[in-house]
Amino acid sequence: MSLRKVSLLISFGQNFVRPIALWLSSTLLALFLLPGCQTLVEKKQEAALPTAAMEKEYQSARALLDKGAVTQGLERLQKFASSHPQSTLADDALFSVAQYHERAGEAQEALRVYTQLTQLPVASNFEADAHLGMGRQLLKLNRAEEALRSAEKSVALSSGAERALTRLEAMELKSQALSALGRHLDALETLVSVADDADAESVRLGTPAQRLRDRARVLAQEILDAKLSDDDVKSIADSSRYGFLRPAAKFRIGLVLADQRKLSAAKAVFEDVISLAPKSEIAERAEILVTQIEARSRVDSRTIGAVLPLSGRNSAVGYRALRGLQLGLGAGLPGKSGSQFRLAIIDSEGNPDLARRAVERLVVEDNAVAIVGGLLSRTATAEATKAQELGVPMLLMSQRSGITDIGEFVFRNALTSRQQTQTLVSYAMDQMGAKRFAVLFPNDSYGVEFANSFWDEVLKRGGQVTAAQSYDPDETDFRSVIQRLVATYYMEDRADEYRARYRAFLDRNPKRSVRQGGPTYEEVLTPAVDFEFLFIPDTPKAAGQILPMLAYYDVDKVRVLGTNVWNNPQFVQRAQKAAEGAVFVDGLMSEEKSFVSSEFFRSFREFYAADPGLIETQAYDTGALLRKLISDGATSRISLQEQLSTAQNMPGSLGRFSIGAGREFSRPISILTVKSGKIQPLEAPTSKR
Repeated sequence: MSLRKVSLLISFGQNFVRPIALWLSSTLLALFLLPGCQTLVEKKQEAALPTAAMEKEYQSARALLDKGAVTQGLERLQKFASSHPQSTLADDALFSVAQYHERAGEAQEALRVYTQLTQLPVASNFEADAHLGMGRQLLKLNRAEEALRSAEKSVALSSGAERALTRLEAMELKSQALSALGRHLDALETLVSVADDADAESVRLGTPAQRLRDRARVLAQEILDAKLSDDDVKSIADSSRYGFLRPAAKFRIGLVLADQRKLSAAKAVFEDVISLAPKSEIAERAEILVTQIEARSRVDSRTIGAVLPLSGRNSAVGYRALRGLQLGLGAGLPGKSGSQFRLAIIDSEGNPDLARRAVERLVVEDNAVAIVGGLLSRTATAEATKAQELGVPMLLMSQRSGITDIGEFVFRNALTSRQQTQTLVSYAMDQMGAKRFAVLFPNDSYGVEFANSFWDEVLKRGGQVTAAQSYDPDETDFRSVIQRLVATYYMEDRADEYRARYRAFLDRNPKRSVRQGGPTYEEVLTPAVDFEFLFIPDTPKAAGQILPMLAYYDVDKVRVLGTNVWNNPQFVQRAQKAAEGAVFVDGLMSEEKSFVSSEFFRSFREFYAADPGLIETQAYDTGALLRKLISDGATSRISLQEQLSTAQNMPGSLGRFSIGAGREFSRPISILTVKSGKIQPLEAPTSKR
């Protein structure tokens, strides 16, 4: 085997220095004929030293590259190798050309030249590197099988300490080819060998070996995270062949077990991680999870957590919910000496981050069996997400759309946009026979959510939304808004119609004097009202301005629909006569005789010296349901979650309720109207939804 070279080309921007060729005596040469090199000696003859003319020709080609004449330089180097294939400079020339094409991203050309180098008739110190280069190009060209063979050939040719880096790089390439072929476990086993060998060589070889070690670990983790089945991960966790990957594999298994609520099994696996990789980053993460599991495993079935906004601008709503929840858990009920439940309360201050941390504290520190909260839309998602993560039943009172989709531990007791629009559309279409609707809504989260929900429900039932108009939530002058809704704002869009109606107007009014002037647009063009019901999901203040304006613009032959926020004396005070006949829904008609005479109403008034509203009733029903299910034996979080999911026909403050699909509380909804200046039930409560 020839040992004539002691340096390689570093870059094209440097002068290429070739050391004086060294001729070794036959005795010294024999010392280097290691077993791994014997096949090369048997296979190929030793290269011949170049003549002076060859040396000059080679250096001339190199000089062209140094001057930036790349095309000419590459051609001259390629020609040199073809003319002098047995020279010791032939492989230098080809290796330089192949490296250039590889750096330029020309995989096909680089592969051609690397292959040519391996086919030289003489032995070359570049042969292992050439097979490695071939493998890299083949992998880029999606020829993984061939890349694998090239990588294995490079490994075989790279024995000995002087070729340790080439061997490690070839093993890395081998793992990539194996992974591309779907042989992920073989790839991981190879990467473990790369990382271990590179670590052993890191003192001698320094930074290059350290980079290979770190890269192998990263690649192995990527395969473990993204490309393995659960069975493959278990194989890695159980076998010593996978070395440093075992803790990561066990950690993943522990996460799956924890997600399945198999907490004791998950804890045992995380403890294995800690023993396999003590003082490592993954061990620290495992220790945190063990602590959390231990805390989550401790449950006080008589402790209910509550996360409510008890300070800030929403504090009044928070305290209303708290009073209803306390009563629902047994405090102040007739014949009770006091609640047998402990209520652990944390103020969220209306802050999502504080709300999220509050849920964790109630589980870890107070061992709460369930948590009530989510009163505000902006904190509900944070609370629900953390509760689902910790596996604790969370009962929300938020109207936020899709909140229960977060997971099976998230429940909701609230009058949602979907429940309201279903009831309104059912009334208008099923009972009143309406088919055409319009929507006038503020361009904010509340208005858009209700408008979309209403529109979807109309289409689902075969109706039409013939007009829709949004407006700024801070709007105070609704004239142009209504004109846009009924097509009297942009008159140019109705120019032909206007001319025809103008002539008809003059025909009907032949004696109109010049002093009176020509008719206005409003006199000629009537509003385009091709709908029977108009839905306005906005506050009593906005509705109080819009409804009188509808009559002014002759949009007075349609009925108006609204949401539960209209169930407020301010709505009638602001809209006055224009509110007559308006239809809206709510979960509570506070003046209904059946509600005022209920045990809940009497107990609440006696205990708090105040009348309850919808928030209090929802919180009461939530607390009463938890009290009943836990008293009946649902003393763990899992069993309570299961019982909540199937709760049917439960007694509540407003009548019977159930928990239906999507873990939503369902109850009767009242359809209300304004008659003779008073809010009254339009009919008996609708069927359950």
